Amino acid sequence: MPLHAEIREIRQKQFAPVYVLFGPETYLAEEFVALARREMIDPAFSDLNFSIYDCTETPLADILQDAETLPFMGEHRLIIARQAYFLTGSKPPAKIESNPDALLAYLQNPPSYTTLILITDADKLDERKKLVKTLQQKAKLFPFLQLKDADLYSWVERRAETYHARIQRSEAIKLVERVGGELRLLDKELEKLALYVGTNAEITGESIEKLAVRTLEQDVFALIEHVAMGRIDRALRMMYDCIKTGEEPIKLLALFARQFRLLLHIRQWSPRGYSQQQLAGMLKIHPYAVKKATEQARHFSEGSLKKLLGILAEEDFRIKSGQVDKLLALEMFITRAHEERQISSQYQA
Repeated sequence: MPLHAEIREIRQKQFAPVYVLFGPETYLAEEFVALARREMIDPAFSDLNFSIYDCTETPLADILQDAETLPFMGEHRLIIARQAYFLTGSKPPAKIESNPDALLAYLQNPPSYTTLILITDADKLDERKKLVKTLQQKAKLFPFLQLKDADLYSWVERRAETYHARIQRSEAIKLVERVGGELRLLDKELEKLALYVGTNAEITGESIEKLAVRTLEQDVFALIEHVAMGRIDRALRMMYDCIKTGEEPIKLLALFARQFRLLLHIRQWSPRGYSQQQLAGMLKIHPYAVKKATEQARHFSEGSLKKLLGILAEEDFRIKSGQVDKLLALEMFITRAHEERQISSQYQA
């Protein structure tokens, strides 16, 4: 059943005994849990009939014992079991090990007065396991994957409406480019922008430019975008702005290394036929970041990217050992990156 249809059923007070939420988009999963709590639990007795557990800290048997307990002064009980590692191929990060047979037994006759929600941020469940196969038959499973491209922009547009504001597709794209694809951060920025423009007003590109806050990672991403496009003057200006706001040069250098390592991975793997969605899963980053990084990587050869990573490692050592001024090291690296971009362009031409 599609997620929107299930949400409609929950609002109609039709509750399933067990839900499984999986995937890296935890913001949307948390919204589902919040909806379930509002609809399933009488707010007057919420604390008595609502429990949250971490499966790496609490044995599964104890969680199920709570699920089998009758509601107290209410009609329904809601149990949230986070970090349900036993549904995936990963090992428990703690000493607590849960016996899946206990959940298999529970699934044979789950109490109608309780809803159990199992949550894992893994991209997929281990369908080889008997427990997962049983859940596919007896529970409702919903993936919460990271939104990308049109789905992400549509979410921004809908979210703006919840704050009684409007945003056009072009501005939604601009906001994502400035803030990134993390829904939690986008939500905060949309709330702020809606307050700024006023009720039923439109969020404009000017208001986004004025108010939307870039993360340091987004600044570095944009800085490297300037380098990739041959705009060294704007890259240096952005680097100086980061320093003026109190950012530590060593941290900037580390973010440079992470981004250029991403470009190298994409440069190496894209020719092998991997899609952007596959690369996003392999690299554990948002598909939008892969899309932009793929565009940046086209301007550098594999050899240039390896050389730049070597320079970053050397500059990191020289800064920490006091052999070079921090700001000078950053300036020199951006200049070298620009030079490698030009060499790569000439070679590709």
